[in-house]
Amino acid sequence: MKIIIVGAGQVGSSLSINLVKEGNDVTLIDKSAELLENIAEKIDLQTIHGNGAHPRILDAAGAHKADMIVAVSKSDETNMIACQVAYTVFGVNKKIARIRDLEYLNYENLFADESTPIDFTISPDLIASNYIKKLISFQGIHQLFSFSNKESCCINIIYKEQNDVENTIKHYQQACEKYNAKICAFIRKDKLYSIEDGDILENGDELLFICKEENIEDITKIFRKTKNNKRIMIAGGGNIGKHLCQSISDSHQVKVIESNEERADYLSEIIDDATIINADSSNEDVLLEENIEHMDIFCALTNDDEANILSAMLAKKLGSKNVISIINKTSYSDLVEKQEIDITISPEDLTMGALLTHIRKGGVLKAHSIMHGSHELLEIEVKDKNDSKILDKNTEQINLPENTIICCIIRNDSFLFDTSNMLFEKNDRLICLVNKKDVKQIENLFE
Repeated sequence: MKIIIVGAGQVGSSLSINLVKEGNDVTLIDKSAELLENIAEKIDLQTIHGNGAHPRILDAAGAHKADMIVAVSKSDETNMIACQVAYTVFGVNKKIARIRDLEYLNYENLFADESTPIDFTISPDLIASNYIKKLISFQGIHQLFSFSNKESCCINIIYKEQNDVENTIKHYQQACEKYNAKICAFIRKDKLYSIEDGDILENGDELLFICKEENIEDITKIFRKTKNNKRIMIAGGGNIGKHLCQSISDSHQVKVIESNEERADYLSEIIDDATIINADSSNEDVLLEENIEHMDIFCALTNDDEANILSAMLAKKLGSKNVISIINKTSYSDLVEKQEIDITISPEDLTMGALLTHIRKGGVLKAHSIMHGSHELLEIEVKDKNDSKILDKNTEQINLPENTIICCIIRNDSFLFDTSNMLFEKNDRLICLVNKKDVKQIENLFE
């Protein structure tokens, strides 16, 4: 595909690199010559220095031949106008824009073709806050990936050794069968493994389950005792912290620590059911004064990775039962031990997953970027014979890339886990774990 990306920040750069590696023709536009030089040193692609919303710049980028524009600059307004110009002047078919200010989303007709034509909006802060809300709701899981029907999901649970308990996958799989759930793979030291009955679990292994959301609580109880998370402390009252607080404050006891006095006053005015504290969340005395030792979860959600890591580790040391931290830099996330911070979240990975869902072809309904982008969790629909090369065939008859894991088939909202000799039927949805380098081959199979 010919794809124009407006914005060479973290998301735009990562997306450009991924799409070029998959063989797409990518043009990257940004006002910063330095950012463009940095990305050009890493990968071979066309870069254009300028305003991505200007017709002349889009024309130079080849917008008249483009299949898609993805506008992810820092400016919502630039992203919206870039999509509008791409559609109105050049007829670009698919338009995706990152929108940070959620007030824009309150106006239903704003993104219609006759107004500001945008097919899909991506709101990173809202994606992140909704994701954290899910993790708070389901204590004991490390990650959660939803599928298209929103009732089925893949969850990640970190295995911790227990005395006098059998440590085989078979043992835990048998315990999960009554909940119609299955361990489909596990991650050990950043490597993905398929499941064999005899696999012996090691401390820190990440188990990937396919299940219904309604059964998550039952599954987590198999691994450890859980209780409801009621007392939540949020460090950082930015957009993510604000959205999270607003969404859980009616059902949880929430404290927000915000260092900026003006921002703290603003939060106090708009949020009634939470305690807003103007202070430094990395100050030990502040955390102790606010009874950090009684908190079920501490969430470090500022825009500063270093501050998040410091406050989260301090909160854990002082007695918070669980800590969650946003960390944007992968290098930082890799350095943090899971014993020190229970869950690290990459807004970039979450945003990439949302973008990939709309970029992927071949019947892909959902795409999640996992393992720092090295793999994808795909939900793919089997279409009729004109669109799919796998209809009425089984896994032995199709040329799946090596190490691709078919987790299950969802047929009529039922999980079918034994897929070895099963013929694929129209409207089947396959849940697959795929190496990033093999995604294009998977797309071609299902086109």
